[in-house]
Amino acid sequence: MTVKAAVRQTGPVIALAALLAIPSVLAAQRPAPIPSPFAPLGLERMSELATQVVAGTIEKMESTWNHDHSRIYTRVTMRVERVLSGQAGNRIVFRIPGGTVGDTTVMVSEMPHFREGETTVVFLRGTRGRLPSVLGGPEGKMPLSRAEDGSLSLLFPIRASSASGSASGAGQATHALDDLESLVRGHALRR
Repeated sequence: MTVKAAVRQTGPVIALAALLAIPSVLAAQRPAPIPSPFAPLGLERMSELATQVVAGTIEKMESTWNHDHSRIYTRVTMRVERVLSGQAGNRIVFRIPGGTVGDTTVMVSEMPHFREGETTVVFLRGTRGRLPSVLGGPEGKMPLSRAEDGSLSLLFPIRASSASGSASGAGQATHALDDLESLVRGHALRR
C-alpha cells in the first residue's frame, strides 16, 4: 500500500520535471541564428559569415518600393575587380535597405551608404533565391583608393598580424588589399 501511494505522488513530479526540460531540449536543437545585418561583427566574424567578399566599383543604384509599398530597397550593381572570398562574376548585384523613389527618401543609419563611381570592398551574405545583403552594417563596407597605376588599397588601415611577420601577433596597420584578402581567406576557411 505504501509503494502505490509513493508512485502516485511521484508521477506528477516526474511529469512536471519533463515539462520543464522541454524548452532546454528545444533550444539545443535550434540552429544558430543568422546575425542581423546591423550588428557590428568585426573582421574575423564577418569573414567567417560572408558568402562573398569582393572589391569593385559601384556602377548603378536602383531604388524601388517592396511589393506592399511599405519599404524602399536599393539594388546596387558593382563591377567586380577582385574576389577576396567566395565566388563572383564580373558583376554582382546586392541590396540595401533605404533609397529614394520619387519624392520619398528612406535612410537607414545602421547600413553603409554607396554612391555610383565609388570603389570599395563589400562583405555580402546571401541565401538562395534572394539578393545578397551587406553584412555587419557599416563595417561591411571598406572604401578603397586607386593609385595612378590602377592598383587598389584600403582607404583606412586594418590590423594584420600575418602581414607583419612578427611573432608577437600584435600586427601592424596596413592599407594593402593583399593583406585584407589573406585575413579574409584565413577566417573564411573556419566556416
